[in-house]
Amino acid sequence: MLIAKRTKILLSVISILAILPSVKIATADDSAKPQPFIQAQGLCDNPEAMLREKFLSEIDEAKEKWIATYETLKTPEDVANYQKRLRANFKEALGQMWDRSAPLNPQITGTLVKDTYRAENVIFESVPGVYVTGTMFLPLEDKFKGPYPALLVMCGHTLNGKAYELYQGLGILAATNGLASFVVDPIDQGERFQYLKDGKPTIASVAAHNMVHAGSILVGRNCATFEVWDGMRAIDYLQSRDDIIADKIGVSGTSGGGTQTSYMMSLDDRVALAAPSCYICSLFDDLTHNLGPQDGEQNIFGQLKFGMDHADYLFLRAPIPTLMCGATKDFFNIDDGWRSYRYAVRIFSRLGYQNRISIVEKDDEHGYSDIARVATVRWMLRWLAGRDEEITLGDLTLLNDEEIRSIKSGKSVMTLPNALTSRDLNVRFAKELEPARRAKWQDVKPEAAAALVKERALVRNDDARPEAKLVAREKVDDAYDVAYETDENVYLTARENFADDEQFDALTIVIGDAGRNSEYSQKVAAEGGKVACVELRGYGDTQAIGRTYYSHAHFGTDGSDYCLAYLLGKSYVGLRVDDLVALVESYRKAHGVKTIKLCAEGRAMTVALVAAVAFPSEFDKVALASTPTTWTAQLASEYGPIYMDNAIHGVLYDFDLDDLTGYLAKVGKLAE
Repeated sequence: MLIAKRTKILLSVISILAILPSVKIATADDSAKPQPFIQAQGLCDNPEAMLREKFLSEIDEAKEKWIATYETLKTPEDVANYQKRLRANFKEALGQMWDRSAPLNPQITGTLVKDTYRAENVIFESVPGVYVTGTMFLPLEDKFKGPYPALLVMCGHTLNGKAYELYQGLGILAATNGLASFVVDPIDQGERFQYLKDGKPTIASVAAHNMVHAGSILVGRNCATFEVWDGMRAIDYLQSRDDIIADKIGVSGTSGGGTQTSYMMSLDDRVALAAPSCYICSLFDDLTHNLGPQDGEQNIFGQLKFGMDHADYLFLRAPIPTLMCGATKDFFNIDDGWRSYRYAVRIFSRLGYQNRISIVEKDDEHGYSDIARVATVRWMLRWLAGRDEEITLGDLTLLNDEEIRSIKSGKSVMTLPNALTSRDLNVRFAKELEPARRAKWQDVKPEAAAALVKERALVRNDDARPEAKLVAREKVDDAYDVAYETDENVYLTARENFADDEQFDALTIVIGDAGRNSEYSQKVAAEGGKVACVELRGYGDTQAIGRTYYSHAHFGTDGSDYCLAYLLGKSYVGLRVDDLVALVESYRKAHGVKTIKLCAEGRAMTVALVAAVAFPSEFDKVALASTPTTWTAQLASEYGPIYMDNAIHGVLYDFDLDDLTGYLAKVGKLAE
């Protein structure tokens, strides 16, 4: 029981970390810092929250669009077409998966018989070299004869994974009542830790999932890609067994397991029943507006752009029997959950199957409540075993950590022969993409190069880009602080060494993540000529200092805001290129500028490279403060860092940073 108590405490700690607000921690020096220019000018009350508020307003617009689309679903044909479109969008956002025909190579590494059930510890390979650990809980044969319907249990965020008392307890409850259950470890939990030092995990659970997610973005995948694939292959394993009824498989899980359940029930046609717990709410409301984006697998690229909210998970494969489990005090807002449930009930009713969806909730905090677990097993019995009967939780004999282990030597699947991590698979995929990517840049024409980077970085079309409007100006020593509005309620600050009525031919623009007053900016300005040191959105005064839920050391300080943009299908790099080009057009119009040199430092070097290739007529030379680390190299490094504001979804299909520097050098635009 000591282990169970420790894991319960861990789950509570993770829950607390998940709800910490996105705030900047005040320090002793904060009071001495000058007020941000755009705030002092009355343009923006909270510059650090500027982008967050912008994204939230766009999420509000996406909500209205979602509701309008939902209200058009009047007939079964409407619903079927909607389901087909969203599932296709969902699969595309998860990216390329693997070969389903590859052998599972299953091993049963241990068997146990308890007073009310049997257990088998299992290892299988979801991809050759990717080992999945799980435990099968089976009824006693003298009480229940097989074959059995099966419940796949997806684990939430606990360090000991399937060994956690509530997760294995659900499996045992199912087996005690005549059902089979397969409880599997997710990546970076239980026996599947991937980030190790001296055999011990250095990061795990949520933090490790975020790390996997950041690297996955570069190759057009998601942390969820790996979890969904493992779940699908777990069903492959269940269907390979003679003691399982292949077309009677359900799936359930709570918290992070509720996330995985929601995805599995949406995407896998073999899931005959589902019961997600403590997850379903809404991305349009409290989750994004107050709680903040959660771990990587909960943020699917562009899902709010193509219109997929939590309610959709409940009915993307309607009318399979679906039970939603919730808790009144959950940080996943229960009122939002009820709204999503009501949307789903209406769809089930329109299909004529309103009896196939139900909800159960407990007056409790986040977690797999006893009510939810009992209701889940009853739901299974009713729909997959034809038994509508009362059951009770009772006293369950749990397996201890040693009994439930699938690996008998070592503590992680990484000790097994030729074991691969999720990062290994992404690195391998990046290498597979490289030849075709390199070929695109062989003798590429300027127009084709521009189109390639514009499309991948999601740069706006010229007719959709707002003009940069000068909205404030103030003299500071021998220069001016200037503010421009480049989008609705989006403001940039620049330090310019010229007056607003000056006319000149040549201009140097300096961009950097360190802001307009960095040493690099001052150095370039000291070299003479007309210079504008510009803070693009999210740099300098508008840099977000978000929750450390997304590690600042690994991802930068604005991971939470990045995830909002990611959900909306946006690219931070593309948005900053939009700012830069709008500003260039303003300088040309106001000052008669003919030639522009673009200088960049830090993460802004990525913006400079994309802008220079995408808009060859706007920039005559590009100078970089240093050689940028390629995305391929960032991915190959175990801990990155992969700064999320520079992570373009699927970018390694089309270009890496050395492709851009090589191209600019070839056309004579890269300064020495």
